[in-house]
Amino acid sequence: MESLFNSVPAALYNSIYTLVLFGLSLIIAINYSFSSTNERLTANLPITKIGTFAFTILVIIFIGFRPISGVFVDMPMYAHVYNNIYDGTMESVNDQRGEWLFYAYGNLCKRMGMSDVMYIFSISVIYFGLMLVACWRLMRNNLFVAMLFCLASFSCFAYGVNGMRNGMACSLVLVGVSLLSGERWEKILALVLMFCAINIHRSTALPSFCAIAAFLFVKDTKQAIYFWVASIFISLVAGNYITDFFVGLGFDDRMEQYANLDESETIATTDQFSGFRIDFIIYSIMPIIMAWYVTIKRNFKDLTYNIIAITYILANSFWIMVIRSEQSNRFAYLSWFLYPIVIAYPLLRMNIWEDQDRKTGLILLAYAGFTFFMHFVYYG
Repeated sequence: MESLFNSVPAALYNSIYTLVLFGLSLIIAINYSFSSTNERLTANLPITKIGTFAFTILVIIFIGFRPISGVFVDMPMYAHVYNNIYDGTMESVNDQRGEWLFYAYGNLCKRMGMSDVMYIFSISVIYFGLMLVACWRLMRNNLFVAMLFCLASFSCFAYGVNGMRNGMACSLVLVGVSLLSGERWEKILALVLMFCAINIHRSTALPSFCAIAAFLFVKDTKQAIYFWVASIFISLVAGNYITDFFVGLGFDDRMEQYANLDESETIATTDQFSGFRIDFIIYSIMPIIMAWYVTIKRNFKDLTYNIIAITYILANSFWIMVIRSEQSNRFAYLSWFLYPIVIAYPLLRMNIWEDQDRKTGLILLAYAGFTFFMHFVYYG
Protein backbone atom coordinates (compact mmCIF):
# COMPACT_ATOMS: atom_id res chain seq x y z
CA MET A 1 0.00 0.00 0.00
CA GLU A 2 2.78 2.41 0.95
CA SER A 3 4.70 1.82 -2.29
CA LEU A 4 1.50 2.22 -4.34
CA PHE A 5 0.90 5.78 -3.16
CA ASN A 6 4.58 6.70 -3.11
CA SER A 7 4.34 6.46 -6.89
CA VAL A 8 2.05 9.52 -6.85
CA PRO A 9 4.16 12.73 -6.85
CA ALA A 10 3.72 14.57 -3.55
CA ALA A 11 3.00 17.83 -5.36
CA LEU A 12 -0.11 16.32 -6.95
CA TYR A 13 -1.82 15.12 -3.77
CA ASN A 14 -3.68 18.34 -3.02
CA SER A 15 -4.77 18.72 -6.65
CA ILE A 16 -6.04 15.13 -6.87
CA TYR A 17 -7.84 15.44 -3.54
CA THR A 18 -9.45 18.76 -4.49
CA LEU A 19 -10.49 17.57 -7.95
CA VAL A 20 -12.12 14.39 -6.61
CA LEU A 21 -14.07 16.24 -3.91
CA PHE A 22 -15.16 18.96 -6.33
CA GLY A 23 -16.17 16.33 -8.90
CA LEU A 24 -18.29 14.43 -6.38
CA SER A 25 -19.90 17.67 -5.21
CA LEU A 26 -20.71 18.55 -8.81
CA ILE A 27 -22.35 15.14 -9.33
CA ILE A 28 -24.46 15.61 -6.19
CA ALA A 29 -25.45 19.13 -7.26
CA ILE A 30 -26.52 17.93 -10.72
CA ASN A 31 -28.43 15.01 -9.24
CA TYR A 32 -30.23 17.20 -6.70
CA SER A 33 -31.02 19.89 -9.29
CA PHE A 34 -33.79 17.66 -10.72
CA SER A 35 -35.66 17.63 -7.40
CA SER A 36 -37.99 20.33 -6.13
CA THR A 37 -38.53 18.70 -2.71
CA ASN A 38 -36.29 17.41 0.09
CA GLU A 39 -36.89 13.71 -0.61
CA ARG A 40 -33.33 12.95 -1.65
CA LEU A 41 -31.94 14.53 1.49
CA THR A 42 -34.18 12.39 3.70
CA ALA A 43 -33.98 9.14 1.71
CA ASN A 44 -31.78 7.47 4.39
CA LEU A 45 -30.55 4.74 2.05
CA PRO A 46 -28.28 2.09 3.65
CA ILE A 47 -26.16 1.96 0.49
CA THR A 48 -25.11 5.59 0.96
CA LYS A 49 -23.87 4.82 4.47
CA ILE A 50 -21.85 1.86 3.19
CA GLY A 51 -20.52 4.02 0.37
CA THR A 52 -19.56 6.77 2.80
CA PHE A 53 -17.58 4.37 5.00
CA ALA A 54 -15.84 2.95 1.92
CA PHE A 55 -15.01 6.39 0.54
CA THR A 56 -13.69 7.59 3.92
CA ILE A 57 -11.42 4.53 4.10
CA LEU A 58 -10.08 5.37 0.62
CA VAL A 59 -9.37 8.94 1.73
CA ILE A 60 -7.59 7.69 4.86
CA ILE A 61 -5.45 5.30 2.81
CA PHE A 62 -4.67 7.93 0.16
CA ILE A 63 -3.72 10.65 2.66
CA GLY A 64 -2.25 8.35 5.31
CA PHE A 65 0.21 6.63 2.98
CA ARG A 66 1.42 9.77 1.24
CA PRO A 67 5.21 10.07 0.83
CA ILE A 68 7.15 11.81 3.58
CA SER A 69 7.88 15.05 1.78
CA GLY A 70 8.49 18.72 2.48
CA VAL A 71 5.60 19.45 0.12
CA PHE A 72 3.41 18.66 3.14
CA VAL A 73 5.34 21.27 5.19
CA ASP A 74 5.49 19.87 8.76
CA MET A 75 5.18 16.20 7.81
CA PRO A 76 8.96 15.49 7.68
CA MET A 77 9.24 17.07 11.14
CA TYR A 78 6.63 14.67 12.51
CA ALA A 79 8.53 11.73 11.01
CA HIS A 80 11.86 13.05 12.33
CA VAL A 81 10.49 13.51 15.83
CA TYR A 82 8.94 10.05 15.78
CA ASN A 83 12.16 8.41 14.57
CA ASN A 84 14.45 10.19 17.01
CA ILE A 85 12.74 11.51 20.11
CA TYR A 86 10.96 8.34 21.09
CA ASP A 87 14.04 6.12 21.00
CA GLY A 88 15.96 8.39 23.36
CA THR A 89 18.42 9.80 20.79
CA MET A 90 16.82 13.24 20.87
CA GLU A 91 15.49 15.23 23.79
CA SER A 92 11.92 16.44 23.51
CA VAL A 93 11.56 20.11 24.42
CA ASN A 94 7.89 20.04 23.48
CA ASP A 95 6.93 18.02 26.55
CA GLN A 96 7.23 21.28 28.48
CA ARG A 97 4.08 22.48 26.74
CA GLY A 98 2.04 19.98 28.67
CA GLU A 99 0.83 18.20 25.53
CA TRP A 100 1.84 14.90 27.06
CA LEU A 101 -0.88 12.78 25.47
CA PHE A 102 0.43 13.29 21.94
CA TYR A 103 3.90 12.16 22.97
CA ALA A 104 2.49 9.27 24.98
CA TYR A 105 0.65 8.19 21.84
CA GLY A 106 3.89 8.39 19.86
CA ASN A 107 5.67 6.28 22.47
CA LEU A 108 2.89 3.70 22.31
CA CYS A 109 3.15 3.49 18.52
CA LYS A 110 6.92 3.14 18.81
CA ARG A 111 6.63 0.32 21.33
CA MET A 112 4.20 -1.42 18.98
CA GLY A 113 6.91 -1.36 16.32
CA MET A 114 5.19 1.04 13.93
CA SER A 115 7.29 2.65 11.20
CA ASP A 116 7.09 6.41 10.72
CA VAL A 117 4.76 5.84 7.75
CA MET A 118 2.37 3.69 9.83
CA TYR A 119 2.51 6.22 12.65
CA ILE A 120 1.46 9.03 10.30
CA PHE A 121 -1.18 6.76 8.78
CA SER A 122 -2.62 6.16 12.27
CA ILE A 123 -2.98 9.93 12.76
CA SER A 124 -4.97 10.07 9.50
CA VAL A 125 -7.21 7.29 10.81
CA ILE A 126 -7.96 9.35 13.92
CA TYR A 127 -8.39 12.62 12.03
CA PHE A 128 -10.76 11.41 9.32
CA GLY A 129 -12.27 8.57 11.36
CA LEU A 130 -13.49 10.84 14.14
CA MET A 131 -14.80 13.26 11.52
CA LEU A 132 -16.94 10.38 10.22
CA VAL A 133 -18.07 9.52 13.76
CA ALA A 134 -19.25 13.11 14.31
CA CYS A 135 -21.12 13.14 11.00
CA TRP A 136 -22.70 9.78 11.86
CA ARG A 137 -23.92 11.13 15.18
CA LEU A 138 -25.23 14.39 13.76
CA MET A 139 -26.38 13.69 10.18
CA ARG A 140 -26.51 9.95 9.59
CA ASN A 141 -29.62 10.15 7.36
CA ASN A 142 -27.46 11.72 4.66
CA LEU A 143 -24.00 10.69 5.74
CA PHE A 144 -22.33 10.98 2.34
CA VAL A 145 -23.27 14.64 1.79
CA ALA A 146 -22.30 15.42 5.40
CA MET A 147 -18.84 13.93 4.85
CA LEU A 148 -18.50 15.74 1.51
CA PHE A 149 -19.03 19.03 3.32
CA CYS A 150 -16.29 18.11 5.82
CA LEU A 151 -13.78 16.69 3.33
CA ALA A 152 -14.27 19.50 0.80
CA SER A 153 -13.70 22.13 3.47
CA PHE A 154 -11.02 24.72 2.76
CA SER A 155 -8.77 23.64 5.64
CA CYS A 156 -9.47 19.91 5.72
CA PHE A 157 -6.58 18.77 3.52
CA ALA A 158 -4.05 21.10 5.15
CA TYR A 159 -4.78 19.79 8.63
CA GLY A 160 -4.63 16.23 7.40
CA VAL A 161 -1.11 16.56 5.99
CA ASN A 162 0.51 19.59 7.67
CA GLY A 163 -1.04 20.62 10.99
CA MET A 164 -1.71 16.97 11.80
CA ARG A 165 -1.65 17.24 15.56
CA ASN A 166 -4.02 20.21 15.51
CA GLY A 167 -6.35 18.37 13.13
CA MET A 168 -6.24 15.23 15.26
CA ALA A 169 -7.13 17.21 18.39
CA CYS A 170 -9.90 19.19 16.66
CA SER A 171 -11.53 15.96 15.49
CA LEU A 172 -11.69 14.88 19.13
CA VAL A 173 -13.35 18.19 20.02
CA LEU A 174 -15.76 17.77 17.09
CA VAL A 175 -17.00 14.46 18.47
CA GLY A 176 -17.13 16.01 21.94
CA VAL A 177 -19.32 18.88 20.72
CA SER A 178 -21.66 16.36 19.06
CA LEU A 179 -22.09 14.64 22.45
CA LEU A 180 -22.73 17.65 24.67
CA SER A 181 -26.49 17.73 24.15
CA GLY A 182 -26.89 14.00 24.82
CA GLU A 183 -27.40 11.93 27.94
CA ARG A 184 -25.31 12.22 31.09
CA TRP A 185 -22.74 9.61 30.01
CA GLU A 186 -22.40 11.37 26.66
CA LYS A 187 -21.69 14.69 28.37
CA ILE A 188 -19.02 13.02 30.51
CA LEU A 189 -17.50 11.41 27.43
CA ALA A 190 -17.51 14.82 25.71
CA LEU A 191 -15.47 16.32 28.55
CA VAL A 192 -13.05 13.37 28.45
CA LEU A 193 -12.54 13.83 24.70
CA MET A 194 -11.95 17.56 25.12
CA PHE A 195 -9.47 16.87 27.90
CA CYS A 196 -7.64 14.49 25.58
CA ALA A 197 -7.70 17.05 22.76
CA ILE A 198 -6.17 19.77 24.96
CA ASN A 199 -3.36 17.41 25.96
CA ILE A 200 -2.69 16.63 22.30
CA HIS A 201 -2.73 20.26 21.16
CA ARG A 202 -3.19 22.85 23.87
CA SER A 203 -4.79 25.41 21.55
CA THR A 204 -7.96 23.28 21.44
CA ALA A 205 -8.70 24.60 24.91
CA LEU A 206 -10.32 27.50 23.03
CA PRO A 207 -13.06 25.58 21.16
CA SER A 208 -13.47 23.27 24.16
CA PHE A 209 -14.17 26.16 26.53
CA CYS A 210 -16.36 27.83 23.90
CA ALA A 211 -18.41 24.62 23.60
CA ILE A 212 -18.83 24.40 27.38
CA ALA A 213 -19.82 28.09 27.45
CA ALA A 214 -22.34 27.44 24.66
CA PHE A 215 -23.85 24.59 26.64
CA LEU A 216 -23.94 26.30 30.05
CA PHE A 217 -24.06 30.07 29.57
CA VAL A 218 -24.36 31.57 26.08
CA LYS A 219 -27.52 29.88 24.86
CA ASP A 220 -28.78 32.68 22.63
CA THR A 221 -27.27 32.78 19.12
CA LYS A 222 -28.06 36.50 18.94
CA GLN A 223 -25.76 37.23 21.90
CA ALA A 224 -22.93 35.25 20.27
CA ILE A 225 -23.38 37.16 17.00
CA TYR A 226 -23.23 40.49 18.86
CA PHE A 227 -19.96 39.35 20.43
CA TRP A 228 -18.62 38.37 16.98
CA VAL A 229 -19.43 41.82 15.57
CA ALA A 230 -17.85 43.46 18.62
CA SER A 231 -14.68 41.38 18.09
CA ILE A 232 -14.15 43.07 14.71
CA PHE A 233 -14.16 46.52 16.28
CA ILE A 234 -11.97 45.31 19.14
CA SER A 235 -9.49 43.92 16.60
CA LEU A 236 -9.45 47.19 14.63
CA VAL A 237 -8.98 49.35 17.71
CA ALA A 238 -6.87 47.21 20.02
CA GLY A 239 -5.82 44.11 18.10
CA ASN A 240 -2.14 44.22 19.11
CA TYR A 241 -3.02 44.66 22.78
CA ILE A 242 -5.43 41.73 22.61
CA THR A 243 -2.74 39.54 21.05
CA ASP A 244 -0.29 40.52 23.80
CA PHE A 245 -2.96 39.79 26.40
CA PHE A 246 -3.54 36.24 25.14
CA VAL A 247 0.22 35.69 24.87
CA GLY A 248 0.50 36.72 28.51
CA LEU A 249 -2.13 34.18 29.49
CA GLY A 250 0.09 31.42 28.11
CA PHE A 251 -2.81 30.13 26.02
CA ASP A 252 -0.45 28.59 23.46
CA ASP A 253 3.33 28.94 23.21
CA ARG A 254 3.03 29.06 19.42
CA MET A 255 1.12 32.33 19.63
CA GLU A 256 4.08 33.96 21.36
CA GLN A 257 6.41 32.64 18.67
CA TYR A 258 4.24 34.01 15.86
CA ALA A 259 3.60 37.33 17.58
CA ASN A 260 7.33 37.95 17.98
CA LEU A 261 8.45 37.06 14.45
CA ASP A 262 10.68 39.65 12.83
CA GLU A 263 10.26 40.67 9.18
CA SER A 264 12.67 38.07 7.74
CA GLU A 265 11.05 35.27 9.71
CA THR A 266 7.63 36.46 8.56
CA ILE A 267 8.59 36.07 4.92
CA ALA A 268 10.01 32.62 5.56
CA THR A 269 7.24 31.16 7.67
CA THR A 270 3.89 32.67 6.73
CA ASP A 271 2.09 29.86 4.93
CA GLN A 272 -1.44 31.16 4.58
CA PHE A 273 -2.18 34.72 5.66
CA SER A 274 -1.60 37.43 8.22
CA GLY A 275 -2.89 40.94 8.79
CA PHE A 276 -6.49 42.11 8.91
CA ARG A 277 -7.89 40.01 6.07
CA ILE A 278 -11.36 41.20 5.08
CA ASP A 279 -11.71 38.34 2.57
CA PHE A 280 -11.29 35.67 5.22
CA ILE A 281 -13.62 37.47 7.59
CA ILE A 282 -16.21 37.36 4.79
CA TYR A 283 -15.47 33.64 4.44
CA SER A 284 -15.96 33.18 8.19
CA ILE A 285 -19.30 34.98 8.22
CA MET A 286 -21.12 32.42 6.05
CA PRO A 287 -21.83 29.94 8.89
CA ILE A 288 -22.89 32.87 11.06
CA ILE A 289 -25.42 33.93 8.43
CA MET A 290 -26.69 30.35 8.31
CA ALA A 291 -26.96 30.22 12.12
CA TRP A 292 -28.78 33.57 12.15
CA TYR A 293 -31.22 32.46 9.47
CA VAL A 294 -31.98 29.13 11.13
CA THR A 295 -32.13 30.10 14.80
CA ILE A 296 -33.32 33.73 14.65
CA LYS A 297 -35.03 34.34 11.30
CA ARG A 298 -36.77 30.94 11.13
CA ASN A 299 -36.73 30.27 14.88
CA PHE A 300 -35.78 26.58 14.69
CA LYS A 301 -35.19 25.08 18.13
CA ASP A 302 -32.39 22.51 18.17
CA LEU A 303 -30.09 22.30 21.20
CA THR A 304 -27.35 20.43 19.35
CA TYR A 305 -27.24 22.98 16.54
CA ASN A 306 -27.27 25.86 19.02
CA ILE A 307 -24.19 24.47 20.76
CA ILE A 308 -22.36 23.86 17.47
CA ALA A 309 -23.19 27.27 16.02
CA ILE A 310 -22.40 29.26 19.16
CA THR A 311 -19.14 27.35 19.65
CA TYR A 312 -18.13 28.31 16.11
CA ILE A 313 -19.09 31.96 16.58
CA LEU A 314 -17.26 32.37 19.89
CA ALA A 315 -14.10 30.60 18.67
CA ASN A 316 -14.08 32.59 15.44
CA SER A 317 -14.41 35.80 17.45
CA PHE A 318 -11.16 34.94 19.20
CA TRP A 319 -9.37 34.49 15.86
CA ILE A 320 -10.62 37.87 14.62
CA MET A 321 -9.21 39.54 17.72
CA VAL A 322 -5.73 38.06 17.06
CA ILE A 323 -5.99 38.13 13.26
CA ARG A 324 -2.88 40.29 12.85
CA SER A 325 -0.65 37.55 14.27
CA GLU A 326 1.53 35.77 11.73
CA GLN A 327 0.10 32.43 10.64
CA SER A 328 -3.22 33.35 12.22
CA ASN A 329 -4.74 30.68 9.96
CA ARG A 330 -3.60 28.20 12.62
CA PHE A 331 -5.95 29.93 15.06
CA ALA A 332 -8.70 30.32 12.46
CA TYR A 333 -8.84 26.54 12.22
CA LEU A 334 -9.91 26.42 15.86
CA SER A 335 -13.30 27.58 14.59
CA TRP A 336 -13.13 26.56 10.93
CA PHE A 337 -13.11 22.84 11.74
CA LEU A 338 -16.78 23.40 12.74
CA TYR A 339 -17.54 25.39 9.57
CA PRO A 340 -18.92 22.49 7.48
CA ILE A 341 -21.08 21.22 10.36
CA VAL A 342 -22.67 24.64 10.95
CA ILE A 343 -23.55 24.81 7.25
CA ALA A 344 -24.54 21.17 6.66
CA TYR A 345 -26.53 20.36 9.82
CA PRO A 346 -29.60 22.52 9.06
CA LEU A 347 -29.52 21.53 5.39
CA LEU A 348 -29.58 17.82 6.24
CA ARG A 349 -31.65 17.85 9.44
CA MET A 350 -34.17 20.70 9.12
CA ASN A 351 -36.92 21.47 6.63
CA ILE A 352 -35.83 25.01 5.75
CA TRP A 353 -37.00 25.40 2.14
CA GLU A 354 -39.51 23.69 -0.12
CA ASP A 355 -36.84 22.95 -2.75
CA GLN A 356 -34.17 22.04 -0.22
CA ASP A 357 -32.62 19.29 -2.36
CA ARG A 358 -31.70 21.72 -5.11
CA LYS A 359 -30.46 24.45 -2.78
CA THR A 360 -28.38 21.99 -0.75
CA GLY A 361 -26.72 20.74 -3.93
CA LEU A 362 -25.92 24.30 -5.00
CA ILE A 363 -24.55 25.21 -1.56
CA LEU A 364 -22.37 22.09 -1.53
CA LEU A 365 -21.08 22.93 -5.01
CA ALA A 366 -20.31 26.52 -4.00
CA TYR A 367 -18.61 25.25 -0.85
CA ALA A 368 -16.38 22.79 -2.72
CA GLY A 369 -15.95 25.35 -5.48
CA PHE A 370 -14.41 27.80 -3.05
CA THR A 371 -11.78 25.22 -2.07
CA PHE A 372 -11.23 24.46 -5.78
CA PHE A 373 -10.79 28.18 -6.53
CA MET A 374 -8.38 28.75 -3.63
CA HIS A 375 -6.17 25.82 -4.64
CA PHE A 376 -6.08 26.17 -8.40
CA VAL A 377 -6.54 29.94 -8.84
CA TYR A 378 -5.71 31.90 -5.70
CA TYR A 379 -2.71 29.87 -4.55
CA GLY A 380 -2.07 28.08 -7.82
